[in-house]
Amino acid sequence: MRLRLDYFDQNERFAKLLPVDGTVVRALESGGGGKWALFQLDIPVTYEGISYQYFLLRSRWRSMEIGGKEPTSVFILLVRNQDEVQDGFDVHSFPHVAWGMTQVL
Repeated sequence: MRLRLDYFDQNERFAKLLPVDGTVVRALESGGGGKWALFQLDIPVTYEGISYQYFLLRSRWRSMEIGGKEPTSVFILLVRNQDEVQDGFDVHSFPHVAWGMTQVL
């Protein structure tokens, strides 16, 4: 699934890096049972001196999932290495950088 990720709130320094386009490469479930998407950016972004090619995204709204007809507010977690993200992962292992809005391309 192809998405555009825009900035929504919680980190104005991160806002200047968005919007970005990319692809959901995997669906995962965290250790707490949350449904997450591993999002691969078309072009990596550099935040606080570190380059990121992947984000973890999860809908902030209970009634809406990523990829629906309407844009969806999401949590954005930074992922250094996609191999670190497996089903049952601990969400606290990845920095929560901001809230975003996704829409299907």
